Formats: sequence, structure tokens, C-alpha cells
Amino acid sequence: MQLDLFHFIQETVDYYMNNMPSYQYAESQLKRAFQQIFDTSREDVVALSSRIKTVASLKEKLIRNEFYLQYDNGPEAIEHLSDLIGITIQCRFIRNEAELYNDLFRIFTETVTGFSVCRTYAGIYLNLRMPQPQIQRNGFTIYRIDGYYLHNTMKINFELQIKSMVHTFWSEIEHEVVYKNPDFVMYDNFNRNMLGAIRDNLDVVDRQLEIMYQEISYQSKRAQIGMDAEGFKTFVSRSVNELVNRKMKESIGFATDFKKCSSIIAQYIYITDFINGENNRDRMIEYLELLSLLSAGDLDFTEEIVTGIPYSSRDPFCDILGKFFEKKLNTDFRFHVFFVMLFALRSGTVTTNLDEFCRFIRSLLIPKKWFGNCFASFSESRRNEIKTKLSEILAEAMADNGNIRILFEDNLYQCMQLFRDYLNRLEKKYSDHQDELDLENVARDLYHQISILLN
Repeated sequence: MQLDLFHFIQETVDYYMNNMPSYQYAESQLKRAFQQIFDTSREDVVALSSRIKTVASLKEKLIRNEFYLQYDNGPEAIEHLSDLIGITIQCRFIRNEAELYNDLFRIFTETVTGFSVCRTYAGIYLNLRMPQPQIQRNGFTIYRIDGYYLHNTMKINFELQIKSMVHTFWSEIEHEVVYKNPDFVMYDNFNRNMLGAIRDNLDVVDRQLEIMYQEISYQSKRAQIGMDAEGFKTFVSRSVNELVNRKMKESIGFATDFKKCSSIIAQYIYITDFINGENNRDRMIEYLELLSLLSAGDLDFTEEIVTGIPYSSRDPFCDILGKFFEKKLNTDFRFHVFFVMLFALRSGTVTTNLDEFCRFIRSLLIPKKWFGNCFASFSESRRNEIKTKLSEILAEAMADNGNIRILFEDNLYQCMQLFRDYLNRLEKKYSDHQDELDLENVARDLYHQISILLN
């Protein structure tokens, strides 16, 4: 003869299954309401999930919580089952749990028989008088609010939980490792301490993730168009990098690391078109439209760049560097990708754009105002001779290096610093006896130092 316990369980399960359509309806209404309350488009909400207790879980709880000793029949047991339906709001960080919980008080403002209700979400009752966060059996805290949904005259209990990502992860660990493993009992004290340590570590991880998220969000906000110089350059750099990666995959099937190249392109565009410019807002919109067109159009990295007229410049620095770039356009793939992208963003001929870019590099490395004041105590002819020779050496050292890395911002900055410091030392050393300056030896030494820096 079967124990009365199992008769009670079967009666409860039968009642439960007979009312399943009502529970499913209540779940859908609760989920819809809490999706509106905790708008999943907001930054601090990651996901919303719901579940109806399974029959297996129901049986387990009836036995574990000794419902068969407390209640006389199935309907009474179900009436006191607080988590028949479960709603979980998952937020990003532990800090957000309290913030989302406090939001409930702004929405559920009226009180009926000890429960808080809201006219907008008729039928949903929350017990906001419960102290929060609740202390669980494992000693850890959780934001868990009891409530019920009134369907016609039926009260359907539900439980609302608010959990951060790390607390959700922790719950899964605890459920799978502890509750589903009866062998853990023999190691209970040891593992309780170990699991506590893991939980503490997860709290540290949560804080680290939040700091990282805040930094990423700050950088992202700065990248919004029109915010500031850094924001615009970051936006262009990111857009160009994404565009190149996608178009390379389309045309050749793979992508290379273009992040540093995209940064110098963004810097070039900003300095060329936006420093001291007018109608910058319109120019920004034009670049947005251009990037959109390039994204939708064909950008083939397998085709040669047609140069037309061979490059030449009266400026020695630009002449050396420009002719080097011209040789690399269709022979070095990384230079090829760089200039395909650069020329796609500029109007005009290849030669014109190449010259403009060389002058831009020269302005970064040899600022005109500073360079014009160098060797001021020297005679004009000697001053011009030294400046011309050393600027040529700078271009030759870069060209002889032959690697795309010469265009990376950090390398350009270091070249600029080295060149400036070197010339300042020369000026101090030979200001009173300029004829002693051996230009050929100085040029060889400067070339050597730049070569070491770039290699």
C-alpha cells in the first residue's frame, strides 16, 4: 500500500496540470509586464527570463519543504507555493540589482492587503515589504520578491528575482555542482568555504567588469560624431577599420590588422579637413555619407592602383617619401591596402592625393613653425643647407626601412621627437662655430639613429 505522502503528491500534481493553461497565461502576462517595467533596451538590463515550475521540481519541493505535513490537499499546497512561476531580471552588475529593485517602488505605489499594486499592470501584486536583499540558505544575498497574479479569481503565485551577470553565473554553478551532487555532503564544510571564496572572487570580477564597461562606454561616447576632436578621429578610425576588414574578406577572403593604419588615416582626414575649417558639421555628414557609400559599393583590394603621371615634388622630403610610396603601391600588399583606402576617401588624382599625404607626414615630423626657427644664428645659406640635408636624411631613413610601420602614429611621434632633439643639440653645439659642423658625418649619424628607432 502506497504512503499517504505519495497520494498527496499525486493529487497536487493532478491539480497543477489541470490548471496549467492558467499558469501559462499568467506567465505570458507577467513577462510582458516586466519587460515594459524593466525596459530591456536600457543599458543596465541584460535579459529577462521566465519559467513555470516543472513537475519534477514541484515534487521535489513538496517533499523537501514538507508540504505534505503542512497542508491537507493539493489546491492548498499550490496556493502556498511561492515560486510557481519564476521571473528573473538579469542586469549587468551587482550595483544594478539595488537600482532595479528601487525602480519597483516608483511603479507599484498603491497598497492592497499588504501588497503593492499598480493600475497600469492590473492583476500583479508584489510584496515590497519584504526586507531586501534576502538571505539565502547558503548565506548569500539575493533580491527575491514574492508576488501573485490575479487571473479571474485565481491567485497564481510568482517569484521575481533580480540578478547580476556574476550572480546568475554563481547560481548556475551552485545548482549544478552542489544541489545536483549528493556526494558533496561528505565534504560539506570544506566545499562551503571553497564556494564562498569563489563567490567573493566573482564579486571582485563584477567590479573589474564594471570599471572596464565604464571605460568602454566613455570611449564610445567620445567617438560620437561631432563631440570633439578625439571623438571624431576615433569614429573615423573605427569606421575605416571595420570597412577595410569587411571589404578585404569580400574581395580576398581574409583580413589583416588595419587598426594602426586606420588611426593615421583618421588623423590625416582630421588635420587636412577639420583643423581651423569652416562648416565642419557639414563635412562630418559628408564623410558619413561617403563611408556609407563605400560600405555599400565595391572596394576591391585585388586591383592595381593606376598612378598616371609619375610622382615628383620640389620639396626634397616629399619627393623621396612620395617616390617610395609610389613604388610600394602595387608591390607591398599592406601599403596597397592602405592607399586603396586612403584614395577612396579623397577626391582628386592619385598623384595629387599622394603629394597631399606626403606633405601631411612632413608636417607631423617637421612642424613648419619650429623648423623655420632652427639654426637661427647660422647664415641663411648654411641654415638652408643643413635643414634640407637633414630632412632628406629623415625621409631616406624612413623609405629604406620599407615597412608599413613607418606610418604608425607611435613611430611617427618617436621620429619627430628624435629629429627635433637631434637638431636642437646640433644647434646648441655649433651655434658659435657653424663651420665646424661636418654635415656628412651628422647626416650619417642621424640616419643611423632613425634606422635603429624604426627597426
